[in-house]
Amino acid sequence: MSEGATVFAAAGLSARELPESDVFRLQGFFHANPEYFLATAGEPADPFEAQREYDEYPPAHLGWTRRFLLGLYRDDGELDGVAIVVKDLGGEAVWHIALFIVATALHGRGVAGPVHGALEAWAKAGGAEWMRLGVVAGNARAERFWGKCGYAEVRTREGVPAGSRANTVRVMVKPLGDGTLEAYLERCPRDRPGSALP
Repeated sequence: MSEGATVFAAAGLSARELPESDVFRLQGFFHANPEYFLATAGEPADPFEAQREYDEYPPAHLGWTRRFLLGLYRDDGELDGVAIVVKDLGGEAVWHIALFIVATALHGRGVAGPVHGALEAWAKAGGAEWMRLGVVAGNARAERFWGKCGYAEVRTREGVPAGSRANTVRVMVKPLGDGTLEAYLERCPRDRPGSALP
């Protein structure tokens, strides 16, 4: 069980930075909860997915200041979710949710929304003014969830590789204050509609 400090907590789950010693636990979570990978890559996670997630950082040219790989742990130490959040990705005070998965058994039980809300409050306390993410077009469950959370599409990216296929990804953002979309796009011009930048 991860013994690190709790970053945020909600709905019976505590977010803590996932240590390398828990990569095996993360791999088991991916195998037990394949829905995200089936929806985005058309196939289950391979045996090295967790280690890749642990080792992979955003490209330096995008600009960022810190990446958090967070395990979502139950009180008994079981891993029931994972979130990867990148601070200042592409612009100051823009926090990007690179991955957010809650165990399938918790779907429809009012867990994901409060956990995201706690994540958002933690990010805002850390200086976030905008939240950003990408959702695969056609992943209806995820599209509905992020829309309900207040995210709106700013652009699409075509041909984004995932497993053995390429996806159209909807880039979505949410202000955490009274910032306007125009202000966001001034800060992050790569997210302007029609942008060819990755």
